[in-house]
Amino acid sequence: MIELKKTFGKNVRYYRFKKKYTQAKLAELLDVSTNYVSRMERGQHSASFDVIEELSKILDVEPYKFFLKTKDTELPLRVDMKKKGN
Repeated sequence: MIELKKTFGKNVRYYRFKKKYTQAKLAELLDVSTNYVSRMERGQHSASFDVIEELSKILDVEPYKFFLKTKDTELPLRVDMKKKGN
């Protein structure tokens, strides 16, 4: 089960990155805390079916794709969303 949580979390992070959302923005859209999103992405928290369904709508991803194994090299290690020039 732990491996599935980690795969799910990595994929949430990957698709969040593709949408250029911060954890704070995704948390706002999901109506959860930033800590919830962080723990979910690290595989420390299980998402409910309702959250998975909402994530798929927000990130425009079929729900099953959150559970597919991906190569770690395809995922960003860190996402810097700060705007340049400030």
